Amino acid sequence: MTEARNTREIINECYPEFPETILNAELCRAMDRIEGRSIKQALKAFARDRITKVESKPLKGALEQMAVSMFPETEIARIRACVGRMESALVKTFGVKRA
Repeated sequence: MTEARNTREIINECYPEFPETILNAELCRAMDRIEGRSIKQALKAFARDRITKVESKPLKGALEQMAVSMFPETEIARIRACVGRMESALVKTFGVKRA
């Protein structure tokens, strides 16, 4: 008997680049705050580097926007919202439980 999985587990397995990107962007922001560097410039550099590593077109689009945005931190929220929509679609379509 297989154990039922929740939305977060499915997203982490099937679309790992989304949660990894959020985590790495948050770590980038936190480290730069601690070290006194420009968070804005660090997130832009992070986005430019991360674009080459992801395959998802929507995620690439968000990262491209982050790389040129005056407010790159808002793109983290945009990516997080995308994951939220993915979770909602799993709940609605397949009846999967939220994490």
